[in-house]
Amino acid sequence: MKKYIAILLVLVLTITCFTACGNNAADTESKKVIGLLYDAGQDASTTAIAEAKAYLDEKGIAYKEYTGTTGDEVSLAVDAAIADKVSAIFTPTDNTIMAAELSIYEKLADAGIPHFTGADSFALNGAYLGYGVDYANLGKETANMVAEVLLDGKSPATIPVKTFDNGTATINTEICAKLGYNLDDMKAKYEPNCQAIKEITTGNAFEDGTQNIPAAALKSGTIGSENPTKTFTVGICNFVDDASLNQIVSNIKLQLDTIGKEKNVAFTVKYDNCNADSNVLNQIIAGFNADKVDLMVGIATPVAMAMQSATEDNQIPVVFAAVSDPVGTQIVASNENPGKNITGTSDFLDTKAIFNLILATIGA
Repeated sequence: MKKYIAILLVLVLTITCFTACGNNAADTESKKVIGLLYDAGQDASTTAIAEAKAYLDEKGIAYKEYTGTTGDEVSLAVDAAIADKVSAIFTPTDNTIMAAELSIYEKLADAGIPHFTGADSFALNGAYLGYGVDYANLGKETANMVAEVLLDGKSPATIPVKTFDNGTATINTEICAKLGYNLDDMKAKYEPNCQAIKEITTGNAFEDGTQNIPAAALKSGTIGSENPTKTFTVGICNFVDDASLNQIVSNIKLQLDTIGKEKNVAFTVKYDNCNADSNVLNQIIAGFNADKVDLMVGIATPVAMAMQSATEDNQIPVVFAAVSDPVGTQIVASNENPGKNITGTSDFLDTKAIFNLILATIGA
C-alpha cells in the first residue's frame, strides 16, 4: 500500500511541476520588455534615459539597455534587441542613433518592433514614431532670442530658456502598415496623450517642406534689409546634418531675414557644420572668435557646451537651440535665470508622455 501511495505522490508532484513550469514559460513568453537604445556618450540622452528607467521601474515593466557610439555599433545593438525579442524600442533625442536610423529601420520593421523616438526627424528616416517639439517653431523662437540680445540689448543671463509644449507625434505611415497597425486605431489611442498627430513617409518632406531645404538656407550669407542702418555678424554652428536640426537653422535664417527687413538691419550669417567632430567644432568656434562675431548660435547640446566654454573670457553672447537639458549639462544655472552669457531654446522631451504612447501601442 505504501508503495502505491509513494508512486501516486510522485505522479502528483510531476504533474504539478509540469503545470507550474508550463505557466512560468507562458509568463516569460508574454512578458513585455522595452529596449532603450542610445549613445551613452550623448549628453542629450542622459536625463531622458534616467527618467525612462525610473518610469518603467515604477510601472514594474522590464527593460534592457542597448548602446552604440558609431553606426556599426548601433546596428549590432539593434541586432541584439531583435534577438532578445523586445516589444518596443525607445530612443531620446540622440544624434548618434538619429544618424544611424536609415540603416536600422527596415530590420526593426521586419522584426515587428516599433521604434519610438524623441524627434520627428527619426520618423522621417524610418522610425515608427517621433514625439517632441515643433522644430520649425523652435528655430523661429531661437531667432527671436537672437534679436532680443542684438537689437534690444538684453543680456543672455537674464533671458529665460524657452521650452515648448512637446506633444506632437509624427507617425511614419509606411512603417505603421508594415508593423500591422491600423493607422486610425493608433491615432485614436494616441490622441489623449498628444496635442497633434502628423503623418510622414520615409524620406519625404515635412509639411512645411523644410526637409528639401534650399542650399542657401544652410550656407553663409547676408540676410535682412538691403539698405540696413546696422549689420550684425552671427556665427551659427550645426552639430550634424539632421533633418530636425537643419529645420532649426532654416527657420532661424527665415525669421532673422524677416526681423531684419522689419527693423531695417541686416545679419551676416557665418554658417558651418562640424559633423559631430569635436576637433572641427573647436576650429569653427575659434574661427567665430577670430572674426569677432556679435553672437554665436549653437545647434544641439555638444555645440552649446563648446561655445559656452570658448566664450567665458570674451563674453560673446551665445544663443543655443535644441539643448534637451540645459541645467543638467551645466550650460545654464537655471532655465529661469541662466546667469551666464548664454541662453536659448530647449527641446526637452516629456519622457512620461512618450511612454504612455508606447504602452498604449504594445498593451503593457
